[in-house]
Order: sequence, then structure tokens, then C-alpha cells
Amino acid sequence: MSINLRHISHSFGSQRALNDVNLDIKAGELIALLGPSGCGKTTLLRLIAGLEQVQHGEISIHGEIVGQGQGVHRAPEQRGIGLMFQEYALFPHMTVGQNIAYGLTKNQQHRRVWIQDMMGQLGMQNMIDRYPHTLSGGQQQRVALLRALAPEPKTILLDEPFSALDEHLRQQVREETLDILKQTKTAAIMVTHDPEEAMFLADRIAVMSDGDIKQCASPEQVYNQPENAFVASLFGPSNQVKGNYQAGKLDCVFGQFELENSDLSEGDVDVVVRARDCLLQLEPLDETSPGVEVVSVHPMGNETHIRVRLNKQPDLGIIHVRIMGHWGGDPKANWKLHINPQRCYCFAQSQT
Repeated sequence: MSINLRHISHSFGSQRALNDVNLDIKAGELIALLGPSGCGKTTLLRLIAGLEQVQHGEISIHGEIVGQGQGVHRAPEQRGIGLMFQEYALFPHMTVGQNIAYGLTKNQQHRRVWIQDMMGQLGMQNMIDRYPHTLSGGQQQRVALLRALAPEPKTILLDEPFSALDEHLRQQVREETLDILKQTKTAAIMVTHDPEEAMFLADRIAVMSDGDIKQCASPEQVYNQPENAFVASLFGPSNQVKGNYQAGKLDCVFGQFELENSDLSEGDVDVVVRARDCLLQLEPLDETSPGVEVVSVHPMGNETHIRVRLNKQPDLGIIHVRIMGHWGGDPKANWKLHINPQRCYCFAQSQT
């Protein structure tokens, strides 16, 4: 089942939530709508589900228009889409088995065997007669997923499905969810604010901000080939500064670098360097690589986060450096900041 969105705009009163959004979702793929709170991703999901009426633009499912600004609106239950929201919304007066089977029609009673098989696969075969309040958050999430999948939808919509889970459970439930979706060959559109979650689960990521899709591509492309400063700075701590690009060379507070294979136009640029692409070394200071003062050091398990300030431009604020493993350096020593020029992302200021 393919889903196509054309020129979708949506407002709540005077507040614009979506601005001319276009998106094609292929049959069988998992796409993540990634962005900060208020960027429009949940509104877009609700429009696809039919929980909001299209104000401007058009939504089609498998070639058939289900929502259009001229008044076409097909009800959610007529779209062949499964829904799973952040709150799970399990019926407290129903058992686990009754919750999962709730959406089945008379012609789908054979799916009860599938429900039992999936409960066994998830190690929950003894919980089918229990009530939701007796389950953990992770178990409730699994039940909500199976309920959405029981009627065999071609596509399922997931709104922040893992945000209520403890960190130690989140990765396990992510993996189980991905395995179930692949096993059932169900396409999924997932809303998330977590870049790591999107990278792990999605075939493509649509990065959203201020009601627009800033980039839509594979996780590898979005991470390694960001199309603007917003996307580049989304994946972990990063540093964004102004610079100037002339004759193949970038000049910014981090130094002067030659940029290979750059199609940048000459002029002022925004420069994004992720904390993981910065390095501190004890070397004689020169004019091209700045000296820094170590402000604080934060061990974070298998990584260390270091906050530094440029000696010559302290007003610039904190620069973030993140290194693998333990950092045993002396914070009071004369440190030099090294930047990997191949991981230095530059954008014309109109692209930000």
C-alpha cells in the first residue's frame, strides 16, 4: 500500500502546523517522521490516519484519494491503516486477549490463532487473560502493537511508541517491534523526536522542522549528507558557527580548511561540526588551529563529553567535544582543537 501526500498545508487557528508538505511512502517501507516537539509530525500522522480533515492538499492511499481540501474525507476505519499512539489506550475492563482481538471482524476470527502465536513469540503466552493494569509498560506496548496489527493492516501509524518506556527496555522493545513489522510485512510511519530511534528503525527518515520536511532520505544519507544546518546538527551534540568560503577554502573560528569536492557558492556560510568530529591534542599552537580552555569533563560510559572555550574568542560560548573511551588529559594544560575537515558541514546561509 503506497501513501502519497501532495501539497499538504494545515493550520490551527492562526498557527500554521504544516506548510506545503509532499511525501511518498512506498509499500512495505518503514519511514520515520523525525523532529522536535511542535514541528508538525503528529499533525501529519493524524491527517494520514483520517483523525484530522485535510484543509489544503491531497492524500491518496494505493492510488485512491482519501483526503482532499475540497471536502473529500474518508473515515479512519475505511483507510485500512492500523493506529498505535503514545498512550497505548488499552481498554482497562478487557483482558489482553480481548484488547488485541477488539478490532477483528467476523471474517477475521481466524486471526485469533495468530494472536496466540505472537503472544508466544513475545514470551507473553501466559498473560492473555490478564488485565492491562497488571502489565508493565513494555508489556502494554507489545499488546497495543499486536492490537493494531491484528486486523492485518497494510500500514501502521506509530506516534512516539517507545517514549514512555524506561531506557533499559526501550532498545529491546524497538527490536521486537522491528522484527514483528518485518515478519508481518507491514509498512509503518513512525513519529519520533529521537534521532537514534529513527536511525535504528527506519528505511527512510523525513526530518521535519516548522511544518516543513527539511530532508527525506535513508538514515545513512541523512547522517552523512545533510542538506542543511538543521539536519546536520540534529544527530547528537554539535557546534554551529559562521564562516566564509572562497576558492575552495573555508575560513572560520576553527581554522582554515580545504574542502574537497565542494559545490558551495563562494560567500558567507554556516558551519556545523559534530562533537564526535572534534579532537583535543597537546601540540604547539599555531594560527590555523585554535587553543582552547577546558571548562568541564563529563564521563558518559563508553564516551567522554568535554566542554571547551576558545582562548581567543571566549564570547563564542561553549564548544562541545566528544571522544570515545576515557579521557585522561589534564584540563589545565594547553590544548589545541582539531577539526576533521571531511566531517565539516558547510551550507550557504540561505539553506539553514
